[in-house]
Amino acid sequence: MKISMKQGAALVGILAAVAGPASAQTAPQVIQVSEATLAALLGGTKASAGASFGAPLAFGANWGDVGAGVFATTVGGKVDDGDGSMGLVMGFGDSKEAVGLEVSLGLSSLVQGAGSDDGFGDNGSFGLKLHTALPDGAAFAVGISSIGRWGNANDAVKSAVYAVGSKSLQVPVGGSDKTIVLNLGVGDSSYNEPGKDGVGLIASGAFFFTKQVSLIGNYTGGLTGVAVSVAPIASQPLTLTVGATNLAERFGGEVEYAASLGYGFHF
Repeated sequence: MKISMKQGAALVGILAAVAGPASAQTAPQVIQVSEATLAALLGGTKASAGASFGAPLAFGANWGDVGAGVFATTVGGKVDDGDGSMGLVMGFGDSKEAVGLEVSLGLSSLVQGAGSDDGFGDNGSFGLKLHTALPDGAAFAVGISSIGRWGNANDAVKSAVYAVGSKSLQVPVGGSDKTIVLNLGVGDSSYNEPGKDGVGLIASGAFFFTKQVSLIGNYTGGLTGVAVSVAPIASQPLTLTVGATNLAERFGGEVEYAASLGYGFHF
């Protein structure tokens, strides 16, 4: 599986989430949209598995790239208390020539839950990411999430700024080359541990068994997560990612389970 900067490849728009310090009263979440755009890097089929499970990647959408996705998670480790989110993303500029701008919209409530009057579209926010492509399958990005909040999202989360670098590598495994995507950065607010000032570590890694199947490890916001991502149809930029976060049950929380489904295209 050889990396190439394939111009005009389809965007895989997916949603990923990082659970915050869960408790019996609250489980705040940070929603990022289109954090795995490897369909623009990997040649061959349009479909690509994801490379992140909540940590923002430096790869991003360029002009003509559009993506949409839905996301669901448990709350307090209980499926019955879960809710869904959805997101839209569109790219501007060209990171291969200079700089690309990824603009995302996240709706953090899809259904009206027990004891809540929030319904579809009642809560949400925007995100911006400036990103540029570097040689040899690398990229760098700075961004801000959870801006322009409305509804309960205005009180539940704060805006967060981050800077990340990502790189795809080819490594020989069992007589063939496999792709590994490494990601490292820093961010404040939701990207740091709860109650701490300053910046926290953002890190993730993905091992691609094939272009359409990946295993992801993730650390952000003081929480560790793991996920499996698949692109089930080679001819379609559709990505399904299923995983768990807060594996160490930190900050008085429980292990949370999440799934996302995204679709992207280039016009």
